[in-house]
Amino acid sequence: MPVELRLSKRFLRSLKSLSDADHARVEEALLRLQKVWGAPHQHTGLYIRQLRAGYFECRVGLDIRIVYRLTIDGLDIVLAGNHDGVRRLLRNE
Repeated sequence: MPVELRLSKRFLRSLKSLSDADHARVEEALLRLQKVWGAPHQHTGLYIRQLRAGYFECRVGLDIRIVYRLTIDGLDIVLAGNHDGVRRLLRNE
């Protein structure tokens, strides 16, 4: 059963800085993440890793990452951005 994804306001704002092609890649990665979460052997290609307690990222290519939080109800999608954006987010959270 697919996990529930909740898109934060911060995430939606972060999409505005992406090109249409990158936006489509993020959307595709989110759909894949939703299907494979909880099945580690299917995570190949998303490069999922834990950033710190409760925070994870998956890669959307070499330059874009999606940061999300694991909650009881599902995954809260926090940010789509580059490595520097992820570092800023973690420093400020």
